[in-house]
Amino acid sequence: MSLTLTVPQEYGYVLATATLSTVVGWYHTVNTAPYRRAAKVPYPNAYASAAECKESKEKYLFNCAQRSHANFLEHQPQMLVGLLIGGLKYPVLSACLGTAWCASRVAYTIGYCRKDKSDGSGRRIGGVASAFELALMVMSGITGYQMIMG
Repeated sequence: MSLTLTVPQEYGYVLATATLSTVVGWYHTVNTAPYRRAAKVPYPNAYASAAECKESKEKYLFNCAQRSHANFLEHQPQMLVGLLIGGLKYPVLSACLGTAWCASRVAYTIGYCRKDKSDGSGRRIGGVASAFELALMVMSGITGYQMIMG
């Protein structure tokens, strides 16, 4: 059995959103660099130790920025899978959810790096990204199911 796949014209929104997610990744890199410099954490060390963070707010904030970046890298692949596959059937909705995910990831990082939140709880503002990611994964599954069933 063969399947002819026609990509909807609106799929360009999906591709633009996928590209936007790489810009958000670049944002994380740019965001983390000044925190690393201020904390004086040399490469190749990925983080400051817990003991160092207790003694230095700069080291703690660097760890928050670095953890936010790592968390983005952990979640971007599954968001992209949901976006690119779900976008075949639901291109506009997928692009909207993907864009909202990107905005939420920026909010997550800004919140995580707040100086007035010593427990990292500022990141919760961007936690809604998980709902957008889940919706994309569900749409991806539905798209796959519909393709299998014809």
